[in-house]
Amino acid sequence: MADGFTVFQGDAAESMEYFRTLKFNVPKRCNPADFFMKALNIKYPKQQDDIDKLELLNRSYRFQLDKRIEVDNKLIKLD
Repeated sequence: MADGFTVFQGDAAESMEYFRTLKFNVPKRCNPADFFMKALNIKYPKQQDDIDKLELLNRSYRFQLDKRIEVDNKLIKLD
């Protein structure tokens, strides 16, 4: 979560690669919890870089969610 928004939903093992695809600099040898605390941190009052980060995270999450829903709809035939 970032600023109250869900920004990733899935297996923990997939989370680091997901954030790499969003161009976050994920060190090869790091504690995932430390990385997420730093990467998802939002400063208050919000600066433009915080707003940009939130927009990227929310847009990417919605895209990921829409893809999963589309796949699920193909697997489940609703009449």
